[in-house]
Amino acid sequence: MEITVKRNERLRVYDNTDGTKTVTITKVESKLKDLNPGEVFRIGDNDFIVLEQDVENGVTCVISKWLMAENVRFGNNNDYCNSNLKTVMETDILPIIEREVGAENICVHTVSLRSVDMQHGTRTLRCRIRPITFDEARKYNNLLVSEELDDWWWTCTPWSTEERGWGRSITVVSPSGYIIDGYFGSVSGVRPFCILNSNIFVSKGE
Repeated sequence: MEITVKRNERLRVYDNTDGTKTVTITKVESKLKDLNPGEVFRIGDNDFIVLEQDVENGVTCVISKWLMAENVRFGNNNDYCNSNLKTVMETDILPIIEREVGAENICVHTVSLRSVDMQHGTRTLRCRIRPITFDEARKYNNLLVSEELDDWWWTCTPWSTEERGWGRSITVVSPSGYIIDGYFGSVSGVRPFCILNSNIFVSKGE
């Protein structure tokens, strides 16, 4: 069967568990690079917020508008690199985004994992998806606020270090944008952050 796709449409083919395939055609409205910070667009069934446009490098920083996972335990310590949260991000959530935008359009980038009080300043992580950092939670705070969120949500930034008596604490953000320390053994929500190719076509959300 031949399928014709127009310039303002996107075709996706999904493999079903019974061996069949499902084909969807979605109308797209604009390129990601044309959206302003704070505007919302769709990645599959999920709304994402534009945080910043990096015109020079042709990429866009985005974060999910809602929680893409709930009641997730951070891990056994406050090191994101070895956390349960990192596993959830890369195993459960990343494939959802890859399926919709294409793995090649999710940029690999390096993020600092220094603590709120600037300890372990050389610790970094190369990744394609992650929670935002404490610094980003402050920088984009007004764009992140949503009283409709059901729970606080994790960042990837330790509050401090074991040497300073805060080895159990990770920075968390409330629906209202309030930032505080949370215990790594407790559960919170997950809002994935990624950097996408700005040239992809997207459909606006609400």
